[in-house]
Parts: sequence; C-alpha cells; structure tokens
Amino acid sequence: MNLSADTVPNEESLRRQGEEQFHFLADFIPQLVWFTDPTGYHTFFNKRWIDFTGYTLADSIGPDMWNNLLHPDDQARARQVWGHSLATGEFYEIEYRFKSKDGSYRWFLGQASPQYDEQGHIKQWFGTCTDIQEQKETELELRRREQELERAYADLEVKVTFRNLALEHEVRELRQRLGE
Repeated sequence: MNLSADTVPNEESLRRQGEEQFHFLADFIPQLVWFTDPTGYHTFFNKRWIDFTGYTLADSIGPDMWNNLLHPDDQARARQVWGHSLATGEFYEIEYRFKSKDGSYRWFLGQASPQYDEQGHIKQWFGTCTDIQEQKETELELRRREQELERAYADLEVKVTFRNLALEHEVRELRQRLGE
C-alpha cells in the first residue's frame, strides 16, 4: 500500500484526532468526567457535567467550585477525603449528593486516580462521578422494610410472651381445680 506524503497523518493531525476521540468518549460515557492538576485545581469537565449541573465549563474550572454543588451535609467530608487523596496520592472514592440544575440532589459515587509522569510525580487526576441514586433509594427502601420487619417481629414476640403467660395461668388454674 502506497501512501503519499499528503495522506500520511502528521503529528498535529494525530493529536487533534486523539483529542476529538477523547472528547467523544468523555461525553459518551454515562459518568460525569473531570480532570484536575496535581493540586486539585479542576481543568476539565465533560458535557454530562455541564448538562447535569447547569454550570458552564468556565463556572466549573477552579480549585473548589465542585464542592459548592454538593449537599451541605456532604461538603466537609468531601473536602477531607479529597484533601487526603491529594496529599497521599491514594485512590479517591466517596459517595455524595450533587445538586442538579433543577435544584434537586442526586447521589453519586466519586472516584479518581492520579496519573503519574516519568519521574513518578502526579501529573493530573482523572475522576468520574457515577449516578447511584437508584441504588441509594433501593438501599433506603430495604432499610425501611428491615425496620418494619424488626418491629413486626418485636410485636409478635410480645404477643407470644403474653399468650404464653396466659396459657401458663390457665394451666395453673386447671391444675388447682383438678387438685381440689
């Protein structure tokens, strides 16, 4: 197969093609995708992030903008877990609630892994947030049903105990009558 010089991809066109493929993939997968520099400064969010949060890319870029979208009860814990990963290079994993553009909150599993350079220093962090709202709702429903079963069992136990006491009382009375 002969390729002329004008059909052989040059380095710049290969780089552009790779970027296009990356952006397509990042926007295609169902997760919210993000990158940070080694210090945790966000440098990239995919289209799903923008569609979910309503924040533009310019609104989202920075050191702590993402935390403002977390449920207030999750913000301090998220900062602590993320800070630990940044300080240690350890895999980042947390469950938290993000606010959507309509004002409602949804549960996500946040995960991130560092990418290292040739010297072994963190070059950037690659992260995703996976929607786990349905899983959390199922978990909550299972806990509710478990509590209902525990209450029903406790009620049944009380009823059985009282019935046993009543039967023991009847047996004592019958014995007394028979003994007379």
